[in-house]
Amino acid sequence: MKKQGITGWVHFDPRTKLLLLVFFSVIVMIDVVDGPAYIVRVIMTFVPVVLICMEGKTHIGARFTVLFILASWLQAYAQKNIGGVAGMLILFLCYMVTQFAPTMITVWYCISTTRISEFMAAMNRMRMPQGLSISIAVMMRFFPTLAEEYRSIRDAMRMRGIQFGGGSISRMVEYRLIPLLFSCISIGDELSAAAVTRGLGAPVQRTNVCEIGFRRRDFVLISVTFVLVVLYLYFSVQGGALIL
Repeated sequence: MKKQGITGWVHFDPRTKLLLLVFFSVIVMIDVVDGPAYIVRVIMTFVPVVLICMEGKTHIGARFTVLFILASWLQAYAQKNIGGVAGMLILFLCYMVTQFAPTMITVWYCISTTRISEFMAAMNRMRMPQGLSISIAVMMRFFPTLAEEYRSIRDAMRMRGIQFGGGSISRMVEYRLIPLLFSCISIGDELSAAAVTRGLGAPVQRTNVCEIGFRRRDFVLISVTFVLVVLYLYFSVQGGALIL
């Protein structure tokens, strides 16, 4: 049987992506708004964007770049020119985008560029419990399938001439959310049946045809990201955002 190898020189090992997610989760816990630490944070924010573009998904990287720049500009503008409840709401939304953007885009990158078979092989290499591995694997398949199902429901409603629930929130819930909830139940049952069919959870050592492993590009990405995290922590301590 021919092994399913890693395709493309930009395709990283799943363990590299998980470590990248851990690194980016660290910077989310520290809030900085200016200084060298903020510059490092912006650089780290666009690291997963570059990785997504290297995977051929340039339109997604462009959308995220526009969203991040717009949120940063709107946040700075609202602080100086918009007050009251409206200003607080705008600042909160923009803060959520700019603060959690690195982790959000990294999670999207990990899910969209990692095959489930590769992920399970990586978890087996790390000797992780099967319960944890299976739960994360099902979650990685659930959300993309749910998004696809929502697009199908939206297209079906559009063909029937129903746009945004006809201007009514109750009809929006009736025509969009209720079918989506039933789809969630169906998707969960189908994923559970697929997991049982593939023998996930069986008390035996699983085999895998995926060829995974650390390569030079993995070590380069881990090294660059680690240096950026160290610099971010150092500048945060110097600026008083992080007190050790």
